[in-house]
Amino acid sequence: MSLIRRKKILSFLGKTLSVLGLSLVLISCSNSLPDYSRKISSFVPDLEKTDSLNYSNFQWAKEKYPNECRWEKLVRIIDGDTIVTEKSGKIRLIGIDTPEIKSPFTEEEPGGKEATVKIREILADSEKVCLIHDEIGDQTDKYGRSLDYVFSENGLDINAEMLKNGFARWYPRFPYERKKEFQSYQNFAENKKVGLWKK
Repeated sequence: MSLIRRKKILSFLGKTLSVLGLSLVLISCSNSLPDYSRKISSFVPDLEKTDSLNYSNFQWAKEKYPNECRWEKLVRIIDGDTIVTEKSGKIRLIGIDTPEIKSPFTEEEPGGKEATVKIREILADSEKVCLIHDEIGDQTDKYGRSLDYVFSENGLDINAEMLKNGFARWYPRFPYERKKEFQSYQNFAENKKVGLWKK
């Protein structure tokens, strides 16, 4: 074997061993480094930490209103989560709960008057309302009231507005389609410290 060929072989072996040695060093170092890998979900901020809502996540109202409306004349507003219409009688806004106002059956709770004032304000210009039943929830409650999502004449989503403005709490009991959406609206109101969450 010639001297030149022997030098080329030795040079090649030297380079190969250098690469292998460097690889071993990197592997040993990587085992000692902390694991900084994170799930993608950990980079998405929790709603509790944000001051805005991503409405693209909530398409229910766009899909249902106004195609599935039962339009009825609004007769009166009882409190923050109950209204009366000409045809269906008492309507309980599904998925939300507002503090009670004083009546023969209930004691007044903090925030009850404010919630009632707010829903009256929202519906002030509506002679009629759109009512939509939930597809998976009950259609009436134990008192015989119709359970509905309520929209004003100009398309305002009343159940959602009461939650986003902090005048209602989302209702965790019983199944209904918009449960996660409504919980998100309450979280938003709590973070903004509006309505019931001012203190």
